[in-house]
Amino acid sequence: MIAAGTRGTSTTRQTGPVDGDVDWEQVPGSVRAAVDRGLRRAQRDALDEVEQILDAALRVVEKAAPAEPRVADIVAEAGTSNQTFYRYFAGKNDLLHAVTERGTLRVCSYLRHQMDKHTAPESRVGAWVEGMLAQLVRPDIARPSIALSRLVRPAGIGQPDFAKLDDLLGDLLVEPFAAAGRPRPDLDARAVQHTVVGAMTRHIGAGTVPDEVEVRHLVDFCTAAVAGRRTATGGE
Repeated sequence: MIAAGTRGTSTTRQTGPVDGDVDWEQVPGSVRAAVDRGLRRAQRDALDEVEQILDAALRVVEKAAPAEPRVADIVAEAGTSNQTFYRYFAGKNDLLHAVTERGTLRVCSYLRHQMDKHTAPESRVGAWVEGMLAQLVRPDIARPSIALSRLVRPAGIGQPDFAKLDDLLGDLLVEPFAAAGRPRPDLDARAVQHTVVGAMTRHIGAGTVPDEVEVRHLVDFCTAAVAGRRTATGGE
């Protein structure tokens, strides 16, 4: 038996992992647990650093608009270093995509919360539309959202991924349309999604904000689709 911390000699050829790989099945459970704790701490620290950079990027984007933010300004705003920045992001476009993705997930959570206040399918759809438009109407939400959208969408940064992010928001509409008995709730959801996102894109490009009349019209238009007649796609 070889004591811990010593080496033994053997003529037996090693058959375990090579090139730096670790055979975790041969690592004692207590050691694996210690490594896991260290990794969890490292992940928490890394997440804190990334969140700090993302928050700083959003502030710089808003302050610099309509000009493009500089990495140097984002690094300074975050109180970090270039080395730390490039540890996590390949470049500015990579960072801006991360900011956009995080923002989309937050909007998704907000929309779900607003929709869950209602039970009727048309009310849930209406809450979704109003929640989406709040990104333009509410000043506290609108300024950073508009600045970021004007920056990344015309530049085509991660353009295919933007469609996927928009679809995450639209997916929330499938359930209320299905609950209303619509034959193709997926197509209904996409139609409403494209209508509202299209209106928002138009306003962002023009530097305008939808007034109460337009907001109410969009809500009424989209909620009317919930109880609308079945179309040919439903086999009728």
